[in-house]
Amino acid sequence: MTARSFSRRRFLTGASLSAAAIAAPGVLTACGGSDDSGAGSGSGKVDLWLDIQGDANQKYFNEQVAALFEKANPSVDLNTTYYKGDDLRRLVQTALQARSGPDVVRGPSATQTLAWSKAHALADLTPYADKYGWKDKLSAWAMNAFTTDDKLFALPMRVDTMMLYFNKTLFASKGWKQPTNRDELEALAAEAHGQGITAFGSSNVDWKAAGEWLMTVFWNHYSGPDALHQALSGDIKFTDPVFVEAVELVQSYFDKGWLAGGVDKYFAVPSQEIGANFGKGKVAMIPQGGWFMSQVGQYFGAKAKNDNEWDWMPIPALRSEVKYPLFELGIGGSLGINEASKNKDAAATFMNWYYGDRGAALKRMADVPATYNIPIDFADADIPKKIDPRSARVLTSLNKAVSTGDYGYVTWTWWPPKTDVYVYEGLEQVLTKKIKAADYCNELDRLFTKEKADGTIPALPAQGPAK
Repeated sequence: MTARSFSRRRFLTGASLSAAAIAAPGVLTACGGSDDSGAGSGSGKVDLWLDIQGDANQKYFNEQVAALFEKANPSVDLNTTYYKGDDLRRLVQTALQARSGPDVVRGPSATQTLAWSKAHALADLTPYADKYGWKDKLSAWAMNAFTTDDKLFALPMRVDTMMLYFNKTLFASKGWKQPTNRDELEALAAEAHGQGITAFGSSNVDWKAAGEWLMTVFWNHYSGPDALHQALSGDIKFTDPVFVEAVELVQSYFDKGWLAGGVDKYFAVPSQEIGANFGKGKVAMIPQGGWFMSQVGQYFGAKAKNDNEWDWMPIPALRSEVKYPLFELGIGGSLGINEASKNKDAAATFMNWYYGDRGAALKRMADVPATYNIPIDFADADIPKKIDPRSARVLTSLNKAVSTGDYGYVTWTWWPPKTDVYVYEGLEQVLTKKIKAADYCNELDRLFTKEKADGTIPALPAQGPAK
């Protein structure tokens, strides 16, 4: 386990970081600026543990978030310690159980945050939300995910969605068009496979939970958001054929060698190798989340010693009843305040600064692709002109999806904790032929039914425009 700490004193005395590295899937995703009055009302030291990976990403946070916050709030000393994602999850869980740990708590998901709130490990943020007007600054659908019994326990860090990244140069050289439906997608996958090109790059070597990204894609774009909303509301079962068939479709793509080049490679080939092959044109497409946008560039162009370009497209509809384009809606983690903190006001001062300035939030969205996309309301015209056009399309596409109601649900936000873990652990059993898709969905439904009764499911955005 490695950890790196940066307080104001160390940062201002010349601690420097090299600019080369990439972000892991769990990279911190949030944003901020000063509140309307400038400095906040808290003072003292605030401990913050984060899972930002890569020197360049840590450098950006230190300079563009931590240092600017301390300049605006000289009475608060922000002490930031960086961990790897899995290490951070384990350490935070242990610390909260011991009623210790950081002042500001980085939660991995909405459902885990709700579980911590029910265990009285997180402070009620409702008084701070009222004081600082947070409900007027962040999108209601995202705030509602962290509200239980009319109390707010965390703020959402990043809007998540799934996309299909593709090697634009490869597509042009082959005369391939962007598919919009299952027939077009499968025809392209079969052609790529026949030419020795992996159709869809995927791996769980570096991120065990990667299987839930796949199930998020197939459940939304095959089963559809209407079915998902009904299942998550308890109106239908996850044993319904429309969910079982989606799992069987995933399995068939692996069996044909389209996904990852087959099951064995999914469990053996690291993401760096997949990315390198993606840049070289040996992998045609990669189904990944928006967070991958901050990493994908390293595999293309002069840095990677090739002349290729990348782009992204909406995920095709895998069943005629499902809309296209459709974007899953979710939240990549949360920030809350430790109930055991002795400096809650200073922690709230940081959080208010972090989220309070809309202009600063949009600047960070433009500076770092997808990483700092917090759920705030803005018009397309508000997006800074300097942003990468591919990043801008993510923002405008999500804006449109939210306004029209053409969105689905990511598993790591809307599934309860144990059920979410089973999404990827159970999928592994399906892929290795230990259980069948129907058995997987049966166990998923059993776990979900129990957890739903325990009340660990966040408030779902209703089908239709999100408020």
